[in-house]
Parts: sequence; structure tokens; C-alpha cells
Amino acid sequence: MANKEPENDDIIKYLGYQIHPGKIGEFWKSEDEKKHYLQDVKSQGGQSVLDRDTAILNVRLMSAADKAISIFGSILLIIGFFFPIYSFAVDGRQVSGSALSYFINIGTIAGYASDSGIILLFCFLLFTLILLASPVLGVLNLMGLISKKTGEDYLDAIKKNSRFFLIPMGLYVLLFLALIIGGPHPVKSLGETFNFGAVFTMTGLGFWFNIAGLAIVFAERRGI
Repeated sequence: MANKEPENDDIIKYLGYQIHPGKIGEFWKSEDEKKHYLQDVKSQGGQSVLDRDTAILNVRLMSAADKAISIFGSILLIIGFFFPIYSFAVDGRQVSGSALSYFINIGTIAGYASDSGIILLFCFLLFTLILLASPVLGVLNLMGLISKKTGEDYLDAIKKNSRFFLIPMGLYVLLFLALIIGGPHPVKSLGETFNFGAVFTMTGLGFWFNIAGLAIVFAERRGI
């Protein structure tokens, strides 16, 4: 049995009373919006796309892959706190410790740094701030990523939390600049000068987890 095509009056009744009863409101939010759109049409030679910033096509989205990568970066920042951040050999004896060990022995480390001059003391202060900030920011970013917010609110919350990652990034820049200048090495058996090369000879896995986590989260933040 063939389907009956709707009459014009049926279509008008359906659109006018069942879907949108009453008088349909004005499409334009204001005369300024209408004028702005007409100007865009003229400037583009009569061609333009009719949409608004709030249209579904303009909603920012975060893909599952981006979310997973950002979660991975946050986890690296957290677990890096519990892995060795320093690791080196002195007189045939291996010395290593996590951030927890670093803070337990912070008095001794500060003493070595102060004895080696202002540059190493500055590096010590910067590194201490980085170790404090990174896991905290990792937790904050992870909480934002697994929150129940949706749409624009979800992405705004993530971007708000991730902007704090500029702090450890800035601290790392200052740290590396100070290491380029360098200073007397506190452990003479490892060399005369404590400089940028010490990053590769005295750091442990936790340090590199921290670097990788910050880089991943910062890169993902720029894409939001």
C-alpha cells in the first residue's frame, strides 16, 4: 500500500502548532547581529555560512585519545614523586632517592647547595618548588579530566586547572638557565663544576617522569 503524501495544509499545521506552537520568534538576536551577518555576506562575495559561536558545529570537544594522553601525563607527574629523582655513584657506592627521600634529607642537601655558592642554592630552591608543585598539579589535572562536567564546562575546567602548569614549566626554564651558568660541584668525585651536564649524570627515573608528564600535559593544554 502506497504512502499518502501530506497536503500543504497538513505540513503548515504540523510545523506551526505541533512542533512550535504559537508565533515563531525573531531569528536575529539583535539588529546589530543581522547587520554584521549581511556585511560578512557582502565581504565574501555573497557567500557565507549562517551559524553562531554556540552552534553545535562550533562546540569544542576533547577526543578520547587526547583525554587518555593527558591522563597519562598526569599519572607520570604523580608517580614521578615516588621514583628516584637523583641517582649517582660516589666512591663505588650507589646513591639514589625519591622526592620523599629528598625532603627527608632536605637539610643536608641545602647545606651542600649553600656551600657551593649562590647558583647551586638558587637551583636547590627551584628544584624544591618543582618537586612540590608537580604532583599537586598532576592530581588537580587528573580530577578535572575524570570530572562529570560536560561540553564547554568540562573543557573550561580542564583549561583552568592546566594553566597552573605554566608555573613548573617556568621554574624548569630558570633552573636550566642557572645550570648553564653552573657552579662548584658539591661532590668533587663527580666533577669540578655542577652544570647542565649534571641533569644527565645525577638524575633518576622520577626526574624524567616529571619532565615527560609536564611536556605531555602542556602540549595537550595548547590543543584545547
